[in-house]
Amino acid sequence: MTPEQFDAINRLFLLTFQVGDRLGSESSDPAQLLLTTHTDLDSCRALFPKDYSLEPLDDDRWAEYLGDAPALAEMTREMDDCSLTRGVYRQDEVSWWICAFWDAHERLGLNVLFRAHRVET
Repeated sequence: MTPEQFDAINRLFLLTFQVGDRLGSESSDPAQLLLTTHTDLDSCRALFPKDYSLEPLDDDRWAEYLGDAPALAEMTREMDDCSLTRGVYRQDEVSWWICAFWDAHERLGLNVLFRAHRVET
């Protein structure tokens, strides 16, 4: 890993800690950043329980999440040169993971999955 890759990943990890509470999580582990060899968001299904379903995340909802969590918007800007796929891994009507997957293998040596747990009460 180059120093530039290390610095970029470190910035992403620091931003991740700022996101969870802003998105309404009541979890003790509200947001995570995973460096992965998975090739797309659908292949990350293995990182979630089997009963979770992947749903697309539309532009309006994504924009709402970016507005609610400025650090998530900053992460998106940081990764602007990498292809982004967004989605929701849903457990049920009140609990889901907001996900962003960046194809960052060329830039960082691995791809990046961000996930933030959201619970509606």
